[in-house]
Amino acid sequence: MLNLRKARTTLRRDERGNTGIVFAFALVPVILLVGGAIDVGNVYTHQQRLQAAGDAAVLAANTMGEATEDQRTTIALKSFQANVTDTPALANLVPEITASGTTVSLKATTQIPTPFLSMMQLSSMTIHTNTRADAEVIDTSTTPGKICMLALDPNHSDGIHIQGTNQIRYPNCWAHTNSTMGTAINAAGNSGATAVGKGHCAVGGASVTTQYSPAVKTGCQHVPDPFAAVSAYHASQAYQANFALPSATGTCIGNNMNLKKGTFTLSPGRYCGGLELQAHAKVTLNPGIYIIDSGRLLVQSGSWIQGNNVVFYFTGPNARLELIGGGVINLQGRHSGSSYAGFLFIAHANANTNGKSNIQGGGIMNIEGMLYMPRQTIEVSGNGHVNANAKYFGMIAKNFYFRGNGEFHMNVHGSSSVVPDVMPTMPVEKRRNPYLNM
Repeated sequence: MLNLRKARTTLRRDERGNTGIVFAFALVPVILLVGGAIDVGNVYTHQQRLQAAGDAAVLAANTMGEATEDQRTTIALKSFQANVTDTPALANLVPEITASGTTVSLKATTQIPTPFLSMMQLSSMTIHTNTRADAEVIDTSTTPGKICMLALDPNHSDGIHIQGTNQIRYPNCWAHTNSTMGTAINAAGNSGATAVGKGHCAVGGASVTTQYSPAVKTGCQHVPDPFAAVSAYHASQAYQANFALPSATGTCIGNNMNLKKGTFTLSPGRYCGGLELQAHAKVTLNPGIYIIDSGRLLVQSGSWIQGNNVVFYFTGPNARLELIGGGVINLQGRHSGSSYAGFLFIAHANANTNGKSNIQGGGIMNIEGMLYMPRQTIEVSGNGHVNANAKYFGMIAKNFYFRGNGEFHMNVHGSSSVVPDVMPTMPVEKRRNPYLNM
């Protein structure tokens, strides 16, 4: 009995476990304090990321000069998603975006879990952003003027290419390419090829130094095909011109016609298999529409051809143009009041699709009017002066490739030309200076 009493007394007096108990109780607020700080820090970090993503999105959407409101909304959403994709708590957040006039706004709200503070019945904290960007719109164009060379293909690495010692001259008009590639406008080597015009513009980039004058502008607006209701480069629909194309039907005037060593007069109509002029052929064209059906129009060196108020229409496989200098070429497009007024060469998108037509310099070559070949590369080569005295000449094609050592001239419409001007005008470029409106 004495031992039991002694044991109870000893137990009552023993304080060795009290320190652990006190420490355990004291540790709870420390854990809450440190854990709460971690939770709050995590929430703050996510708030900063959310705010930064929102700000970047509205600024990006309000930068492009000519984007529609729907396009701005899409740009803002993509920018926002790109900036939060590596943050799991924000990756699936869908913001509310509004674009109206010069304003783009974005709202987003979400909950960030707080595991430590959940011990105090605070399982999450709310973060949000409500940001807005306005923009000052500045017209940066200075009478942009006419386009005399338009490359339509958005995916060609050589939208406009020069090489050799070729000299391309269009002092009163613009060269423009819709290519979005980094080499949309380029030059091969430093061998002396130059392009001098009123301006050069690429939707994509340029890999050039001093070969183009003035300096190439990049990030330009897309210029739609002015003669197509459905572009030749539409992803899902077949090409459709916005004017009635000539009808390649009826009797063929000639089949694989080849003229040489003589004097000839030709009439409008359908030339099946093409029309070729060999050396010493002297040909006069009566006014009208010449349909080159599934073949080439070849004007060989040493031949002679002239025609006023004419248009050549190319359709079908291998339908293409080959003008080779070294003789005399005087061709004038359709006059005002005539069908296809302004045009000299027209190709359907099915004509030699993704092939090329060629203009080689040399001799006397004066071509007046407009060349429109939406799915063909126009290659200009050879030597001599091409079109130095033409009153009006412009080209719209898939892309342009200049090589050789001659001079090639394009000109805006002159008042003395009986061929009307049908070339498009450079779009008015507007630059937005976006700023956050807090």
